[in-house]
Amino acid sequence: MEYVVRYLLLMLLALPASALETLKPGDKVDDFTMLSVNGFGQRLTEVRGQPLMLIWLDRCNACSETLARYQLLAESLEIDGLLGWFVWVPEGDDEPPKMRLPVLRYEAKWQQSWLFEPRPAVMLISPDGVLDHLIIGDLDESYGEVEATMMRWISDVRDQ
Repeated sequence: MEYVVRYLLLMLLALPASALETLKPGDKVDDFTMLSVNGFGQRLTEVRGQPLMLIWLDRCNACSETLARYQLLAESLEIDGLLGWFVWVPEGDDEPPKMRLPVLRYEAKWQQSWLFEPRPAVMLISPDGVLDHLIIGDLDESYGEVEATMMRWISDVRDQ
């Protein structure tokens, strides 16, 4: 048993520092580029200066109905400069959600992208690229918290 513990400790020490760090509110969000399901790419640094709601999806096959409230929330705040993106991580034969907002497809082969765990998660990223809020959990169950947080947050961002 002692050897197993030592082995695990050595494996953890061998991991790159970035793998050990967890993204948390107050951290700068690393740049990424991902293709959307319609073929156009989105790059995080290209939207600096605007607030962004980034929704990381868990297994999502035909989940458009669940995401509709998030889409409407983002669209209702476009006047305040808010952008909204979904990040879809396909599994097997999953179909992407059909949304009006960009649905970005995470693919491990793209070195310009990164994967966030745990999912699902909603990230509210400030215009200067800092993660202001991170809400993790079932999207249906956390919608009320996201909406309330979003309304306070977008008001603060607008007043800056």
